[in-house]
Amino acid sequence: MVNLYIVNPAHKLRFISRLVFRGAKRIVGNVAVPSKSPPPASKIPDAIEEKRPPKINILDLIKADLPPVPPGGLIRSAEYYRDESEGGFVVFRVEDTLFKVHKCYLLREPSAFGDMFSLPVIEGNKEGLSDDAPIPLSDTAEQFQDLLWVLYAIPSQLVCASDSHDSPSLEKLLNIAELTKKYCITSYESWALERILSLAQNPVGFLRHAAPAICARALNIAALTNHKKLLDSITHRLVARMLWSDVDRQPILDVAQARGLRKLQGVAHYKELVDLEKLSTNVDDTDSTTRPIFPPSMGVEKRMRFLAAHHSLMNLWECVRTTPPVFVEDGCTSHAECLTVWTDLWVGAAEANQTMRHGSADVLGRLKSMMIVLKKTMMESSSISLGCVLGALEAITTTRDDIVAGLMDHFQEEY
Repeated sequence: MVNLYIVNPAHKLRFISRLVFRGAKRIVGNVAVPSKSPPPASKIPDAIEEKRPPKINILDLIKADLPPVPPGGLIRSAEYYRDESEGGFVVFRVEDTLFKVHKCYLLREPSAFGDMFSLPVIEGNKEGLSDDAPIPLSDTAEQFQDLLWVLYAIPSQLVCASDSHDSPSLEKLLNIAELTKKYCITSYESWALERILSLAQNPVGFLRHAAPAICARALNIAALTNHKKLLDSITHRLVARMLWSDVDRQPILDVAQARGLRKLQGVAHYKELVDLEKLSTNVDDTDSTTRPIFPPSMGVEKRMRFLAAHHSLMNLWECVRTTPPVFVEDGCTSHAECLTVWTDLWVGAAEANQTMRHGSADVLGRLKSMMIVLKKTMMESSSISLGCVLGALEAITTTRDDIVAGLMDHFQEEY
């Protein structure tokens, strides 16, 4: 008889499952839970430790085993060794303020200070060595303080953007430019002029709204240093401001006369003449032959020059109103016809009431009104090509610039 054994594997499966579960718990228990706090230094991998700058031992920077001093003695650096007289302090008095300044900052480049300190020393003369005997200067305390600011400035202060909060003010830049020019400190003079140029080129910058005295100072610096780009930028914006606003022109005219800036002189005289002419013209009067009314305080010589200039400008207007500016063809296939239409439009704009409301000598005012009229009529006309319209408008601008450049010629004594 054969014995049959029925095997139930369930208990063996339960046993194996318990073994697997216990093994999994041991594995999970050995895994470290992430911590928010940084691991101790001993746990940081070598690759991370290498990125940290090594600690410097000051003693490693000092060489203690130098060779003995040679028989001839040590050699002083010709460029970087300064004795007390060169690198010490010097005391200046500017107005009622004393300044004690490191000489080394004044001697970093050739300047008038170098010439000042190289003068022969008179025995017993202690000028500049104490508060009791300061070197007197003719500047203002504010100017000299601004000069010292730039001489002591760190590089980051000199390279910040013009519109930065830390950027020096216009007044400080003007003070620096004036004194660096006066004391022949070339590099800082160039730096100040470039900063002023960046402000002058801003369409809504100081030349548009600043006080005339500030604008005149900037103009004077540009002319004094012969910085053509700065001078052109300032002149261009001041011409527009004087022509089309009631700004006080006298500070600008004073500088223009002192520096021989004929364009600004002519604009200032022209604007004065136009204003005088307005006094004799009724608002509704379109008479083109009005004469200016001169104040009793005006001298006879100036009256004669202004009367002659008035007559000369009236003659200029007669030439302008009858002679439209010529412009190039620029690819127009019917340029001759466009020129004919342009001439008719020009004459019509010159006779418009809007144009003739300006005084008889106000050539630029009349030309400005003509441009407004012509822009409207040319854009509405189908008889002139777009290329010729653009060329005509550019020709008006050129004509206006030529008139502005030659205004002073009308106020010469021979007139």
